[in-house]
Amino acid sequence: MAGRFTAKSLPFYYGWVIFTITFLIYAFMFGLRYSVGVFFTPVQEEFGWTTAMTASAVTAFFWVYAVSAPFVGSLADRIGVRKTVLIGGLLLGGGGALVSTIQELWHLYLFWGVIAAAGAAALYVIPTVILSRFFLRKRGRAVGWSSMGVSVGQATIVPVVANLIVSWGWRATMRTLGIVVVMVTSVIGYVFMREDPESMGLHIDGEEPGEKQVDEDSGSPEIDWEPRQAIGTISLRLVTLSYFFAVGGIISILTFVVPHMIRIGIDPIKASGAFGVIGVMSAAGSFLFGIVSDRFGRRTTILATTGGMALSFFTAALLPTNLTLLYAWAVLYGLTYGGAPEQYAAIITDYFGRRYSTTLFGFLTLGGGIGGGLFPLLGGWLVDVTGTYYATLLFLGCAMLGATLTMLLAKPPDGPFG
Repeated sequence: MAGRFTAKSLPFYYGWVIFTITFLIYAFMFGLRYSVGVFFTPVQEEFGWTTAMTASAVTAFFWVYAVSAPFVGSLADRIGVRKTVLIGGLLLGGGGALVSTIQELWHLYLFWGVIAAAGAAALYVIPTVILSRFFLRKRGRAVGWSSMGVSVGQATIVPVVANLIVSWGWRATMRTLGIVVVMVTSVIGYVFMREDPESMGLHIDGEEPGEKQVDEDSGSPEIDWEPRQAIGTISLRLVTLSYFFAVGGIISILTFVVPHMIRIGIDPIKASGAFGVIGVMSAAGSFLFGIVSDRFGRRTTILATTGGMALSFFTAALLPTNLTLLYAWAVLYGLTYGGAPEQYAAIITDYFGRRYSTTLFGFLTLGGGIGGGLFPLLGGWLVDVTGTYYATLLFLGCAMLGATLTMLLAKPPDGPFG
C-alpha cells in the first residue's frame, strides 16, 4: 500500500523513473561492453595471445547473448522483472570483474563470453520492454530517448577506462568497473523497476482510463497475446525477419566501412574519426526519431530509419577518397541508426500487448542475434573472395533493404481470437 501511495503522490508519472533507470542501465552496460576492446591490448601483451584469440570471446559473448534472450523473458514472467534485472547486473558486472582474475584463455571465454553475456541479455531485454509497458502515447519518445544512454556510456566510460588502465593497470580497472556496474544496474534496477503501471495502482501514461488514446500502430491495444499465438502470426515473423536484417547490418557496417575508406586512400586516424560523428548523430537520431515515432507510428519510423541506413550502406560503396564526404556519410548513418533499434521493442508491445512483451522481445532478440553473428562472417568471406570491400558493402545494403521491405509487410495482426 505504501508503494502505491508513494508512486501516486509523485509530482510526475512513475514511467519517467523507469525511463531514467533504463537510461542509466544502458549507459553502464554498454560502457562496459564497449570498454572490453580497450582491455584486449594489455591482455594480449601479458599473455601473448593473438587478436583472433581474444576477439573470439566477443563472438562467444554475442551468440550467448542472443540465445539467452528468449529465456530472459520467461524468467521474468516467473520471478518478476526486479529479480531478473538484479541477476542480470550480477552476471554482467560480476563476469566483468572476474575477467580481472584470468590466467588462461578459457577463463576469458567463460567469464566474458558466457557469464557476462547472459547478464547483458537480461539488462537489455527487460528495461527496454518494461519502459514500453509504461507508455502508450509517448512510447516512441520514451524508448528512443532512453537509448541515448548507450551514447553517453560510450562517450564517458570508455575514455575513463582507457586512462585508468594506464594508472591502475588493466586488472584493477576491470575489477573496479565490474563492481560499479553491479552496484548501479543491480541496485537501481531492483529498487526502482516495476512490472507495469497497474502493479503500482497507476494507469498507462499516468492518465485515467477514459483519457487514454489508442495508438495507430497497435492492432489490438487491449488484448495481450499468448506467446504461442503471437509466434504463429505472420506479423511477428516479419518483424523478427526485419530485425534479423537490421541487426546484421548494424553490427557489420562499422567493421567494414572504415577499413574500406582506409584502403581507398583516406588517412587511418582521420577515417576513424567517423566513429565520433556517428556517436553524436546516433544520440540526435534517438531524440529526433523518438518524436517521429509518436507522431507517425513505430512502423513508419522503422521504415524511415532502415531505409536511411540502406541508402547509407549503398552510398558507402560509392564514396570517393574524400574525408568530408565520409563524415557526411557518418551523419546520415548515425542519424538513422540512432532511431531504429529500440523502436522494435515498442512495436512488439504495440502489436501484441504488454503482458508477454518480455518473452516476445526475447524471441525477437534471438532473431537479431542470429543476423548479428552471421552477417559479419558473410561480409568477411566476401572480402576474402573479392579482395575488396565493395561487394560486402553492397551485400549489407541489400540486407538493410530487406529489413525495410519486411517491415513494410509487417502490418498489425488481427486479434488472437479473430
